[in-house]
Amino acid sequence: MTPDPPTLLGCSAVIFLLLGVHFILSELSSRRWSRMAWYAAPFLLGSASGLFFIIPTMLPGLWGLRLGALFMVMAYGAAWQALRVMLGCQARLVLLVSGCGLSFILSVLAGPTGLFHVISTAFRLAIIAAFHALAARDLQQKAPIRTPARRSLLRLLHFYAALHLLLVPFVFWLPAPLGAAPATIWAVTTYNFLVVIEVALFALAMIAIPWEQLAFRQQELILQDPLSGGSNRRAFQAWLENDGKICAHEALLMVDIDHFKSINDAHGHAVGDQIIIAMGRVCTDILYPPTVLFRIGGDEFVVVFQCGSLDEMLATAHRLKKAFSTETRLIGGGAVTATLSIGAALCPGRGIPRTELLAQADNALYIAKQSGRNRVVHAPWDERPAPAQHISLADRTAHQA
Repeated sequence: MTPDPPTLLGCSAVIFLLLGVHFILSELSSRRWSRMAWYAAPFLLGSASGLFFIIPTMLPGLWGLRLGALFMVMAYGAAWQALRVMLGCQARLVLLVSGCGLSFILSVLAGPTGLFHVISTAFRLAIIAAFHALAARDLQQKAPIRTPARRSLLRLLHFYAALHLLLVPFVFWLPAPLGAAPATIWAVTTYNFLVVIEVALFALAMIAIPWEQLAFRQQELILQDPLSGGSNRRAFQAWLENDGKICAHEALLMVDIDHFKSINDAHGHAVGDQIIIAMGRVCTDILYPPTVLFRIGGDEFVVVFQCGSLDEMLATAHRLKKAFSTETRLIGGGAVTATLSIGAALCPGRGIPRTELLAQADNALYIAKQSGRNRVVHAPWDERPAPAQHISLADRTAHQA
């Protein structure tokens, strides 16, 4: 059975129209009119394009086909803008209008055959490829959260950008709408199938990506300590349970705010909260990504960062201790003296389990506190388990879990 191109195009146009209506209705309650318009525009423009291709004779001469091609290019450009709006960026109207306008001008100058027709078709394919590539670039740069829908959409955009670009050198020989030669049923069917698949996957991604990003942000909030801005004990437990070999040249600091309970009792919890906030701020200023800060107790922190040597680790720990004392000097009207005790451990080049590195740092912290506090103690590799009266952090974590 031979497929009927007008029927195929008509079904596609109806699908696009329904998707456009869906996005209009889904955004009505939010009253974000601009976003609603951009979300619906690619599908409504695609539906209009299909209508002109189904009944090109509704306008004299080649104007029906020209407008169909214009709306098709505009649909791809609007899809790029809808993606930008979804990512919280401004629409690029100048680039959209320039590309679509130039494509339309070339189609007006071109006849049904000839060199200008070939040039116009090649330019239209190149513009569509460019819209795909720009959308992929924005998705990669503006949506750093690598959710499944984001990855799928990125692959889709790369595939269709490459596909349209690969068609350009063969535009003279390929039948329309794949090229500039007279249209054939197989070419119309193939292109229509590719467009429908892309539109369906794009619509699903536009629905899924915001939900995935929301879920990711909620998960971040669940694992975040609200005062320090670092990760909380639940995140620390998850990090600890991932007990493979830790990266070489990675340092772990066990940090304890000295006499924090006494400070809370003497000056109130508001002052204590300011001290916790100061700890997070100091870590942000002193250490750089991919540093991880965990607040694992009221006054206990774990800091993990990349480090090349023992001297570098100790220098960083001392900078952290000094910066914290300076940062907290004015808290509570200058009446608070807050210091840190730090136990430091550096992962050897061969790598060791995280629990072992943690135990070394925890034991070093115990020694720092027993030695008078307000100091940094580092753990040698052959360090034995902590004294019997010391309950290690790993044991406390296992008990609380």
